[in-house]
Amino acid sequence: MGLLRKAAGMLFVAAAALAGNWVGDNLRTITSGEPGHHLGLTHTTADGQLAIGLNVALSNFVPALLLALLAGRPRTLYAFVSGAVISVLVGDSYERTLVGWLRGREHAYADRRLS
Repeated sequence: MGLLRKAAGMLFVAAAALAGNWVGDNLRTITSGEPGHHLGLTHTTADGQLAIGLNVALSNFVPALLLALLAGRPRTLYAFVSGAVISVLVGDSYERTLVGWLRGREHAYADRRLS
């Protein structure tokens, strides 16, 4: 029973971090006018295909989860607040930078294979 309780507690903390990210992202959208990151189970790719999968800004979720685990009790409150603060301050700028870098490396690799 203890293991099931710990697993349920971790899921609750993860849900609080996701909710905090969503709230923070909405606040960032309202204050800055920058388009928000959409948390969802489906999204449409650039070529019009429907992709199924949890679309989460990991650069915001993972630090919020780690901060909640390191901070102690009440973990759910820390997860929610840190998720909201990180999303308001950072947004998904880290992920945009990483995707741009990966796409640049992909094109460089393709150019090398063609020549």
